[in-house]
Amino acid sequence: MRLAFSLFAAAALLAGATTAEAASGAQWNARDPVTDCPEFRDAEPPGNDGVVALFRCSREEITSGDELWLVEDPVIQVGEGRPNGGYNEMMSMPNADTTKPVYPLTGSWTWFTCRDPKYTKDAALNCSRAEVTKAQGACWMTTDGVWRCNMTGTTGARTEGHAPPR
Repeated sequence: MRLAFSLFAAAALLAGATTAEAASGAQWNARDPVTDCPEFRDAEPPGNDGVVALFRCSREEITSGDELWLVEDPVIQVGEGRPNGGYNEMMSMPNADTTKPVYPLTGSWTWFTCRDPKYTKDAALNCSRAEVTKAQGACWMTTDGVWRCNMTGTTGARTEGHAPPR
């Protein structure tokens, strides 16, 4: 009986839930993070602008620690398609359709990590910055027929006191 009541209560709470609003960078005096991934459904991967948009939406976020993470100046090269390596891939590719090719990515970008200006010495310089070079990643098609792209790489030295990207 207790389990049935708990399930009913959880369902009632979820029924009243609303969808989250688009993420806003206003609290950090920054541009909004790209968190809504575009849906590319073509047989071939998206062009460079599409790859950049998919990469940004996979990396930019407002963290549970109240930080804003933004990608700036991404440079991404898309390689030739190759068979999906399954568990042998260098990175996780959630929901990947393993029958479709994977397109390797190489590149670089600049990470900006912004903190709430209320908690910094200079509210106008509330971000740190770090270069990510020699990054690698992939674009893959999901089982839902939508392209996703992500990259990872070693972050260089972080410097403090930068204005947020706008």
